[in-house]
Amino acid sequence: MRLGIDFGTTRTVVAAVHRGRYPVVSFESPDGFSDYLPGMASLHPGGIRFGAEASRDPSVPILRSVKAAITGVAPDEPVRGWPAVDMSALQLTTEYLRFVRQMLVERSNLEVSPLDPLEVMVAVPANASTRQRYLTIEAFQRAGFQVLGLLNEPTAAAIEYAKNSLGVLSRRSPKRYVVVYDMGGGTFDTAAVSLVDRRFELLASEGIARLGGNDFDALIADLTLEAAGVARPELSDNAWAHLLERCRLAKETLTPASRKLFVDVADLLPCGSVVIEAARLYDIATPLVEQTIELMDRLFGELVHHGVDPGNSRELGAVYLVGGSVQFPAVTRLLKQRFKRKLLLAPQPHAATAVGLAIAADADAGVYVREAPTRHFGVWREAEAGREKIFDPIIQKRLGASLEGSVIAQRTYRPVHSVGRLRFVECGGLDDAAQPTGDLTPWGNVLFPYDPALLDCSELERHCPERNEGLASEEIVETYEYGVTGVIRVHIENRTSGYSRSYVLGECVGEGVA
Repeated sequence: MRLGIDFGTTRTVVAAVHRGRYPVVSFESPDGFSDYLPGMASLHPGGIRFGAEASRDPSVPILRSVKAAITGVAPDEPVRGWPAVDMSALQLTTEYLRFVRQMLVERSNLEVSPLDPLEVMVAVPANASTRQRYLTIEAFQRAGFQVLGLLNEPTAAAIEYAKNSLGVLSRRSPKRYVVVYDMGGGTFDTAAVSLVDRRFELLASEGIARLGGNDFDALIADLTLEAAGVARPELSDNAWAHLLERCRLAKETLTPASRKLFVDVADLLPCGSVVIEAARLYDIATPLVEQTIELMDRLFGELVHHGVDPGNSRELGAVYLVGGSVQFPAVTRLLKQRFKRKLLLAPQPHAATAVGLAIAADADAGVYVREAPTRHFGVWREAEAGREKIFDPIIQKRLGASLEGSVIAQRTYRPVHSVGRLRFVECGGLDDAAQPTGDLTPWGNVLFPYDPALLDCSELERHCPERNEGLASEEIVETYEYGVTGVIRVHIENRTSGYSRSYVLGECVGEGVA
């Protein structure tokens, strides 16, 4: 069975491939059936509970979002925000996805047995680091899924848009691209995706790693504490997490006609409930929404570099709203003012990405997806015989480029130190001198013995400062492969002495010496 799985901050949504249709999967829950699995976890004496089974008892430690807890964390680093649990980001994600698989088999409307292979297409935010891409794929595989591929979330949403708007794909249609506005629980992405010839290519993207529905929840929580006369320091971290979850539930009752918001704070605060003026909430939330519109303006400005005229409205299919937070009234109000008739809300905003992933997983759908690197990747190197450090941009962002298969890059040099310490970095941009700018994602160091005498040494770190002029005869070759899933593999070879080591970035451990 083939599935599209959108592992989101607030919820995980699954869509199935079934005879040319892509239904959203329903799950049994304590409150009936639901078309998503909550991304929560709670800690009990018997272990961790996920999803709807996670407790809302204020005395029970909760993690509001598994995905938010592991975002920006290396796979083997401990989970943030939940010190009671000694688990790495990869371990926690794997356990949550095992829960998802179990729910699909035992408590969903799918007809699937425990032994049936589940082939999945998965997604990450467009500006996700290689580390996040690796962690996502590895956790799905460890949880028992067979990963068919990994897409950028806006690309998956664009595929779903095209499926619902078949006219934009006709040869006579002037529509050349769609702009996806994707606001989930924890991240914001906007991207322009080509629609030409059903070849879904990411033309340009912008994003904010930590802006989404969780920020609106925090605003509501602040207003709730203000109304209740309670200061934030008076709440424990766990009580604050429970309050944020109550605020999320209240937020999701809002409609454009709502004038007041009722927040149930029973068992959390001295008062049983709090009433908040919706207009005041929207005013406070407006600066956050304005940040997203500023990024969209920047996105439209980038399109001229890809042969697109952003001033020609006939070429734009729509500004397509997806994600669980796009129906927050403060979001839709400002977007309507800015984009007017071009604005289009997905039929199921929270499920659009999952449905697009299912379509991409369907071999009979006739969809062709081409993804390119969405961030710059490089390494800090020594220059001037080791006296200076410069950034070498190995794999550069190639949005809108026509790429087939993997991107390969090589570097050849002769070393001056006994051990090479490679400090890998990803970044959102490069300045005129090709130095990293914007948001940076540093990686752990990779150590490689340039000196053949250190091949079996277990303490390479202490040899890093050693200069060795005698190594000038050793030829070192680095080969980098950016795969179609966004994972980077590195192969470092001492070609003169005939040994090498390979690494998958994200693991940051050698795969062995050849």
